[in-house]
Amino acid sequence: MAKAEMRAAKSSTAPRPLLAFSLASFPTGAFVITLAVYLPNYFTSALGLPLATVGIVFAVIRLFDIGVDPLLGIAMDHTRTPIGRYRPWLMAAIPVLLVATAALYLKTSPVSPLYLAVWLIVLYAGYSMMMLSLAAWASVLVVEYHARSRIYGWLYTIGILGSVAVLLLPQLTATLWPHAPVKGVPLMGWFLLLFVPLALGATVSFAHEPERPHRAMSERISLKDYLSLFLRPEMRRILFAVLFCVMGPAITAPLYIFFFEQARAYTATETSWLLMIYLAAGFFGPPFWMRIAHRLGKHPTVIVASVCYGLAQTGLLMLPAAHVAEMSVAMFLVGFVASSFVFLLRAMVADVSDDVLLETRKDRTGLLYALETSTEKIGSTVSVGIAYALLPLFGFNAAAGAVNTPHAIWGLELCYLGPPSLSVLIGGLAMWGYKLDERRHAAIRAALDAEKLSDQVSTEALSALAPEHAAGD
Repeated sequence: MAKAEMRAAKSSTAPRPLLAFSLASFPTGAFVITLAVYLPNYFTSALGLPLATVGIVFAVIRLFDIGVDPLLGIAMDHTRTPIGRYRPWLMAAIPVLLVATAALYLKTSPVSPLYLAVWLIVLYAGYSMMMLSLAAWASVLVVEYHARSRIYGWLYTIGILGSVAVLLLPQLTATLWPHAPVKGVPLMGWFLLLFVPLALGATVSFAHEPERPHRAMSERISLKDYLSLFLRPEMRRILFAVLFCVMGPAITAPLYIFFFEQARAYTATETSWLLMIYLAAGFFGPPFWMRIAHRLGKHPTVIVASVCYGLAQTGLLMLPAAHVAEMSVAMFLVGFVASSFVFLLRAMVADVSDDVLLETRKDRTGLLYALETSTEKIGSTVSVGIAYALLPLFGFNAAAGAVNTPHAIWGLELCYLGPPSLSVLIGGLAMWGYKLDERRHAAIRAALDAEKLSDQVSTEALSALAPEHAAGD
């Protein structure tokens, strides 16, 4: 690696620049947890929409949103502005998110399904703009193999901090201000309205965005180009791993309350506490997995983590019921391991982007990350269908107050532990035979740097000749 590249990597991954860039991920974590857990319930319990209607609207809009990411990725790859390629998209996400958040989280009167659908489309569009621009921006911020793990690890960690903060907010408010006029989801909405402009604005204002790669011109993208990215061996393995490593933990989400309250005999308060511990573990996990990746490489670390996840998840069933202390440790371990997958796989997409640039002379960073985020969304969407399709096979009744048979409870335990562990293990095995390791990536970067130097020399030579031609004329 060139000395200039080493200096750039160290500068961009120093604590202050890294924090300035990573702050934008703080509200992403808050959006993830509230969209998955609280907002659907709010529109049912507080705003009067039927449960089935809310479920259908969220599922349909989520599937629609999956198709939006590639279009955004293409648009980002064609963006050229004086302030950068990704900065304008992150700026544009701010007003979109603010308007949609106010319309959905602060609504207190009954609404129609159309109202929910329209504003969900707007919210998911803003969320995709935020996530894609941030992920692609991180890939060009540094180009060194291990430095990328650190950047994506920070993004993941700050996002987890946002998740925990928005979960703690209602409890802290109830304790410190029992008669607060705003509670529940509207309170979470005000939290988002505060931190979306603050966090994203800080990144837009203070984070560095390198210049557009020297070969990255705006070419028309055809279906053939799109398929060629999808069919690249390294990218195909990453997408396969993303699908199954995201799907595994996501399967546990709709089963979580059933498992801990009915199968393991925990109270609602204890169940919420255990979820908080699981999420908080994601704050401590990435630094550990960064060190492992620095020793083993990114893709071997994903394999190791997939095996560890299966062991940690299976260990939940081995503990006695209603033992909060032991289960707290177990849930921390599960969350600690689960924190490894997303940020390592996203860092690997950045390496593939360099390979594509060298081979095709085209910068496809935005589109590559659109493929990755779309695959994440597919995994999280399909997981709900898998979970709710398996439970009835064992006679489990999810209705409030229902008493389930021992066979149904056994089926619930099996669904909570088996499919998630198997899914993550399959995702880890997709990394077996992955070729784009640290050594190969170093060779790719050396070739790109050599081309960049050659282009600079040619440009300087032409500039030097220009005055002579002018004098001759």
